[in-house]
Amino acid sequence: MLSLEAFSANKPVSIVDAFFVATSAVCVTGLSPIDVFSEFTIAGQWIIIALMQLGCLGIITYTTLIFYIIGKNISLRDRLAVQQSIVCSNVFSLRKFIKRIVFFVFAFECIGFIFLLLLSPKGVTAFDALFLAVSAFCNAGFAPWPDSLIPLRHCWSFQIVIMLLIVIGGLGFFVINEIVEKVQHSCKKSGYYNLFSTAESKKLSFYSKVVITTTIGMLASGSIFIFLSELGNTIWSDASLGERFLTACFQTVTSRTAGFATTDLVGFTDITLLMTVFLMFIGGSPSSAAGGIKTTTFRVLLASLAAQLKGRKQAVIQNRAMNSQIRNNAMLLFYYAILTILMGTFLLAITENGLTHHGAARIPLFSLFFEVVSAFSTTGLSLNITPLLTDWGKIVLCLVMFIGKLGPVWLITTIQQFHTEIAYAYPEESIPIG
Repeated sequence: MLSLEAFSANKPVSIVDAFFVATSAVCVTGLSPIDVFSEFTIAGQWIIIALMQLGCLGIITYTTLIFYIIGKNISLRDRLAVQQSIVCSNVFSLRKFIKRIVFFVFAFECIGFIFLLLLSPKGVTAFDALFLAVSAFCNAGFAPWPDSLIPLRHCWSFQIVIMLLIVIGGLGFFVINEIVEKVQHSCKKSGYYNLFSTAESKKLSFYSKVVITTTIGMLASGSIFIFLSELGNTIWSDASLGERFLTACFQTVTSRTAGFATTDLVGFTDITLLMTVFLMFIGGSPSSAAGGIKTTTFRVLLASLAAQLKGRKQAVIQNRAMNSQIRNNAMLLFYYAILTILMGTFLLAITENGLTHHGAARIPLFSLFFEVVSAFSTTGLSLNITPLLTDWGKIVLCLVMFIGKLGPVWLITTIQQFHTEIAYAYPEESIPIG
């Protein structure tokens, strides 16, 4: 549809570019070789909004909701598959929970739209605010301007609303639901009218506590690190310390799979760009619109490393030990992500630079690596090389985005289907390592 003349503002875009934009939108990534607002009509931009919404919750979630609405029965296998992807507990009524999270999505987007419209500087239209609200909550990273949010870098209130939408969208729907129920329960105890919650008592689960503390820790440490890394950068000589810290905060938030930018990334120091790669790689939380290996995987990996260094058998997070299956899955996800990024970078180096020597490369290798990490984590940040990619390079990135959107859970589920019990064991041996 995006390649059709009816949806093109100028001449129709190529089928490869249209496929790239569609993939980027449904994978809520934000990478684009073209300016979507100048190349597509309003109808084309609505298609992108629809794809972002589908990518936010997942097509299966919307399909399940439609089946519930029309009264069609859903098999136990399909119900468990949906529940495993968006719910971290078996206590929930899936029908009620799906209705709630769909409501949450549109409610937060509407609230974000209202605030963005009220706080928007001159020149930002109502459609721009709506597009940004959807893109921010879905962690998609598409913006109405070719240079992302750089035109709004001096509007603090606007950026804060965008950051809040990104963070909330990256928490995960299970966590959002628990937070809302906890607030409603507190209001009920205080005598306020309780509209949605039916829970008599609500405490945050262990999972929600891990997600929230990890998210806060990453945002705080990332902001401070980037702020200190940019203190000696001459491009910030005219900016106040407050503006620098706001930029550091925004860069930290957007690096966790959102993809917006309030300044050109090529102006950052290499240290900041490496931190950005680290934040993109971790990403958001499970059952959210964000990508990456997820915050919970990162916490399990940290706990496993700490256990190894301390010589302990148990990996502990907040006084709870992680079982061996969770630890093995976390390591498998880590290897899966590393191998995907290395393979994507390898293929992109072939498609973009061919067999030329390093000094004559058309696109620097680090820029290609950055682009692949951004695509895998469905972030959308770029060192301005996306429009320079060849058609084959764009197809490689589409594949990486698709793999990143499917998520490591899909890989584990697929691999475990082929597991077979072995009734024998090989003799053990020891060799020197390191």
